Amino acid sequence: MNFEEISKAYGITEEELIKTKNNIIKTMLYGKTPEENPVAIFDIGPSGSGKTGLNGYAVNQFTNNNIIVINNDELKPFYPNADEISKKYPEHYIKVTNEASKVWTDALIDEAIEGKYNVLYEGRKIKIFERMISAMKKKAYKIVDRAMAVNELNCLMSIVERYEYQVQKKGWGRLVSLETFYKAYSDEMLGTIEKLEKSDDISLVEVYMRGEAPEKPVKIYSGNKKEFPSAREAVIAGRKKDRKLANEYYKEYFCKEHNTDDGMLEESKIMKHINTLYCACEDREEEER
Repeated sequence: MNFEEISKAYGITEEELIKTKNNIIKTMLYGKTPEENPVAIFDIGPSGSGKTGLNGYAVNQFTNNNIIVINNDELKPFYPNADEISKKYPEHYIKVTNEASKVWTDALIDEAIEGKYNVLYEGRKIKIFERMISAMKKKAYKIVDRAMAVNELNCLMSIVERYEYQVQKKGWGRLVSLETFYKAYSDEMLGTIEKLEKSDDISLVEVYMRGEAPEKPVKIYSGNKKEFPSAREAVIAGRKKDRKLANEYYKEYFCKEHNTDDGMLEESKIMKHINTLYCACEDREEEER
């Protein structure tokens, strides 16, 4: 079946869309308490950078985990027959569920802000952040912007490892194309963090690198201390520093456990690109020596 046939077979009705939206809001708000002075945290980074760990770090900072974590991808499993679609047609799963999950994400954001709940939103597109900021200003939110500075090589290796783990555990996995990854890694992320830092509505901007554990990231920049000229420069510097760690991980572990020709076409493309990135860095280091 092609995408059009799959989309038609698993189409969602307006009634299902609304019913699922209400179920998501009820589920995500359960046990959470509104705040007089709510906090919003924006976690920014491309796929594979470690946003999940950064999210965990943020959640642990709130008493009784009193914060609503909003992530479009985490709402896709609410789609009717999502598990069946993911197993039978993994290459079309995201596209089939995406429009509905966008509706649910927007609805959850609006409900959370209107109710003055603490919110953690994971994304990178400036238009979404600007819409949220506009609504949050009316509710007196304190807004904190956090970004992950992780080198492209480390990100891509993490994407492959996550995909293979998902396939092993669930029978299917989620891959991000190289085009989508680099769009997020370059223009979207750097442009977004630059615009947010210049906004008078953001209380604090921070940049982190990976730490010894996913939920223990290392802060390398705070707008209060200005360790770098800007958050954008901090991200770029952090990525350069992280490159050495990425090369070491590739050499000591990754290349021994993964084969370029294994897996589906998109995974093979990413694997070949990973190998190219590593070899190019090794060549530069050799020239410098």
